Order: sequence, then structure tokens, then C-alpha cells
Amino acid sequence: MVDQTLDELDMKILGILVEDCSVSIRKIARVLGKSPTLISKRIQKLKDIGIIERCTAVVNYRGIGYNLMALILFNVSGAHIEEVEKMLATEPNIRGVYDITGQYDIAVLAMFKDVEELDKFIKRILRHPYIKGSVTSVVFKAVKDGIHIGLQ
Repeated sequence: MVDQTLDELDMKILGILVEDCSVSIRKIARVLGKSPTLISKRIQKLKDIGIIERCTAVVNYRGIGYNLMALILFNVSGAHIEEVEKMLATEPNIRGVYDITGQYDIAVLAMFKDVEELDKFIKRILRHPYIKGSVTSVVFKAVKDGIHIGLQ
């Protein structure tokens, strides 16, 4: 189990990095009134214990032509759920694959350039022998769409 004992300084550092992971250690130190050495050690600790997994760019996919977001629910033959999840996770249009409870077995959030691309994707995926059916909902508007919850 990862030691997740974080103090107020750790949470403030995380809050800053969530807003902009490219911010320099010196700037974080200046904003928080601490030494760059202390901030550097704290960030390394957060990496070492697995709180910070990586620092990456957040891409506006609509800005590069992916204008359609879809939530797709799948019914899968029970013994093969994990196999289908792994296969879906390799698909380039898929943002997330979720093992869920309820009427469906798997939920997928995916981005497509247009309806035709979504249509081809669904028809191709439904040929998989262990997928028994699906329901697709097109997302009209993302009211909140992010990977972070409030840290401040």
C-alpha cells in the first residue's frame, strides 16, 4: 500500500502542478515561500510514493478535429470481460475503459472526428465474438471534463 500521508505543503504543491505541470521548482518555491531544495525534495517524494505518476500535456482534442465524444456501454460474455477490456484499451480513439457494475459490463469514453468514424468503430468492435451488444450515447456538451478533482 502506498503511504499517502500528505501535509498542507504537499497539497499546495500538487495544486500548483495540476494547474501547470511545467512550472519551475523555483517558481513553486517563490509562490509558497519555501526553498527550491525543499520543493524539489517534496516533488520527488510525491513521485516516489506514486502520488505524481507523470507530468503531461492536456490536449484539446476538439482543436485537432476530434469533435465527437461518445460514451459506449458494452455487454460482454462474463468469462471474457478482462480480455475485451484489454482489447478496447488498445484502440487509439478510446480515452478510458471502465469495468462497471449494473446492466452493462464495460463503459468506454472515446473521441471521434465525426459520426462516420464512430459508426465504423462500433461496427468493427461489435464483430468481436465476446461482445454481445452495446449502447452508444453521443455527448453534446462536456460540462466538466478533466482528470483532476479539487485539491485546494
